[in-house]
Amino acid sequence: MTRQGEAGDRGLYLRELRLALRNNSGAYGYSVMITGTLAVLTAVNRSPQVGQVFLFLLGAVLSFAAVEVLATRVFTKPMNEDEATKVIALGSSLNFASIAVAVGAAALVALVLPSTLSWTAGGFVASLVYLLTAAVEMAVARRIEEYRNLE
Repeated sequence: MTRQGEAGDRGLYLRELRLALRNNSGAYGYSVMITGTLAVLTAVNRSPQVGQVFLFLLGAVLSFAAVEVLATRVFTKPMNEDEATKVIALGSSLNFASIAVAVGAAALVALVLPSTLSWTAGGFVASLVYLLTAAVEMAVARRIEEYRNLE
């Protein structure tokens, strides 16, 4: 393979790596958060019964659906897929804050509510807090990128 081919392959690989990061960064953060939430709820409430696992899933899904309904104005506005890759990368790099706040909110729910209710509310609250906090992170990233473009 020629040097130019190697450089081209490396460039292609880096482009595809950026695409993979762009397409998966939100899901990755959410996966880390929901796993952490499950661990925290288990630490406080002990291992869940099968029904409590499904209540946890229901809570997580309901909050996600509620945010989608609000963000799309009852599914009448499209999701913005034209977000700049730089904004997504920077916003996603700030994800630890939204993950930590969401898992902390679930821990608080587990400490104040009875076990079965905390499984449902914990999944709901954690997902809701994560999405709302991640939006703040993306807004901060957008402002940083706008500031960089002014220079």
